[in-house]
Amino acid sequence: MSQSKAKKENRWRDVDGGSAFVIPYTVLRHPNFTRLSAHGHKLIHDLARQSTGFNNGFLCASFALMKDQGWRSSETLHRTVKEIEHYRLVVRTQQGGKHKPNLHAFTWQRIDEKKDKPLDIGPTLKPGNEWKDEQPLFDLKIVHKRRRKRHLRAA
Repeated sequence: MSQSKAKKENRWRDVDGGSAFVIPYTVLRHPNFTRLSAHGHKLIHDLARQSTGFNNGFLCASFALMKDQGWRSSETLHRTVKEIEHYRLVVRTQQGGKHKPNLHAFTWQRIDEKKDKPLDIGPTLKPGNEWKDEQPLFDLKIVHKRRRKRHLRAA
């Protein structure tokens, strides 16, 4: 086989299972991604496991789902969701509430549409790319202060 033909060969056939989740190199090399904690990287991968390629915007990081992925603390999961939202790697597409979970979308992919399942953020034709706006370091203390104030007001 000639060298030029080998370069043009489609390598998707080599992917076990026939499908793959793609994170562009531009995202992987961006400061917002490289600043992620180990928990942040894990959560990105755990959300990617839910992705079918047609359900971006319907990714759920609820503790009920994530404990099967090895998450042992709802507090750690909550902080990590706040972290990946801070770095704009995901956007919240549905605000959770009574009997309704928070849903998210990866910002390097377009938000998909599902009939009869509207989101707070509508479907998009192209990615929002919010991840490109470089953010300062995530301050975990701010998350703790907000939660502590909320608990003090409730008491």
